[in-house]
Amino acid sequence: MMATAKRMLAFGCAVAILFAACCTLGLLMMPRWSAEPYRDHITIASADTAIAPRDAHIAHQGAYATRERHITIHLEDGEGDVPAILREPVGVDGAHPACLFVHGSGTGTAEDFGDIANAMSSAGIITLVPAKRTDGYTPAHRDYARFARDYGTALDLLRAMPGVDAARTGVYAESEGTWIATLMTSERRDIAFAILTSAPVYTGREQMAMAVSASIHAAGAPTAVVRDAAKLMSMDYAPFDFRYADFDADAVRGSLTMPLLVNYGTYDTAMPIEQGARTLVDTAARHGNRNVTVRYYAANHQLRAGKGLFTQGLPLAEGYTRDLADWVNGVAAGTDADGWATPRIAGATPRQRVAAPRHGTASGIIGSLAMLVGLIAAAVLCFVVAGAGGTMFLVFEMVRRRRLAMAAADGMGTGRERFPALGRRGRTVAPWPGTGREFARMMGYPHGLKALLVAGALTSLGVMLALGGYLSYVGVAALHEQRDPQGMTWGFTALRGGAAVVLLLTAWLIVRLWRAWRVRRAAVDHGLYPTGRRVRSSWMFGRWHWVMALLVLAGMLLTLTVLAFWGLFTA
Repeated sequence: MMATAKRMLAFGCAVAILFAACCTLGLLMMPRWSAEPYRDHITIASADTAIAPRDAHIAHQGAYATRERHITIHLEDGEGDVPAILREPVGVDGAHPACLFVHGSGTGTAEDFGDIANAMSSAGIITLVPAKRTDGYTPAHRDYARFARDYGTALDLLRAMPGVDAARTGVYAESEGTWIATLMTSERRDIAFAILTSAPVYTGREQMAMAVSASIHAAGAPTAVVRDAAKLMSMDYAPFDFRYADFDADAVRGSLTMPLLVNYGTYDTAMPIEQGARTLVDTAARHGNRNVTVRYYAANHQLRAGKGLFTQGLPLAEGYTRDLADWVNGVAAGTDADGWATPRIAGATPRQRVAAPRHGTASGIIGSLAMLVGLIAAAVLCFVVAGAGGTMFLVFEMVRRRRLAMAAADGMGTGRERFPALGRRGRTVAPWPGTGREFARMMGYPHGLKALLVAGALTSLGVMLALGGYLSYVGVAALHEQRDPQGMTWGFTALRGGAAVVLLLTAWLIVRLWRAWRVRRAAVDHGLYPTGRRVRSSWMFGRWHWVMALLVLAGMLLTLTVLAFWGLFTA
């Protein structure tokens, strides 16, 4: 009874220490910022998005027939050519305003923006849609400076086209393309106007921190999972070449000194639809530009009428192309924001739920994605090596038993030989006590410890796999705007239970190994051997048995560290 009580006390202490360590690690891994609700909401002056200059007569959408020309743009750096589509109004004399289209991350061909570019051309505006050069453009790498040069070459070509008024030529950019557009405006002063649609405004890290937090929250994920998103967005992605996440949007935003039209869809949870618009208006004003117009549409990120980002065939938001054409023609006619007969800010009522962080996204003690991936890989490697070692032990044991059986059959032994005990330097110092066959079955690991090692490794791997599956489900649900709060809560609760099981198994393994070490040292140093048929100590460990057992323990401790990162031990 006393021995059992001591073991249970040791187990309880190990559990308490491990739990305290995991909770502390979880807190230290929290980033030094959190996703906060956005409260500085914009007041909409009118639900009507129409744009009308007060004192100018302009052409409207549909006023002209249009024609298309497929051309090739020779890039200045000699890295190749890209196709482009030029759309022009038919039957109009004189020089016309013109607009270059800049792709976001979801588009890249010359056929993109066809409905928007054609509608603008039907209002007397010449449009050019070049293809985006995609060599070197990957999920991990984006060279915005190179794109700015490429689109700058296309803009120079457009300005030189017959019938184009170079002084009234500007750009239309969507999403990621708005970063490229602001780079262009920071490098040249001949851009007459800029249309920024679904602009992230801030750095990729800040914008994604807001977007991921908002999307996961909207999907119904628990608060702890929303905090996990903040941890991920705080990390250093440089080892994986995600440097564009820290593109310094603040440094080039002040170059937007030309007439500016800002468009957002109110269903767009990925962009700072209110915070970003305020920042653009305020930054422009600080640089002397009050000619900023803002429009909101009941639309998604692509300004399509509907919430589904991946739904095919959605029409553009009602009035969107009409407003684009009227604004460009109004600006080309010399109208500024004070000259509109309609409000500067109008449209559907936006409701941004989460604010983009504006005071840094400093990480916790795990500040690199490479470090997190390394922890996971190290844990898996420990289990793989231990599994391979365990398999070898099984093979060796089978061979040893076969040799003993053969020796007994040949009359060279009885099969009950005693195994030697090891001295300080590995020398044989005494026969092994107990019957040979009994200890042959227990050679290496006792049955209970062997089961504990296998259970610990498999449970740790299983919980990590379940965590990966859960996070994948949350990500897909957030991306496709599928709300499942009950399923996500139950899933996270089950993961917490799995993490608790791993912690208990780790604590019990520590207690067993500590006791095994004490027994082994007593046997080696003093020749004190536990005896009896019910002996379950692991005092007969060999050197490599210890290595494999410690690898399993290391893998379980690394697993607990990974689980602590994902908030499974913190409230």
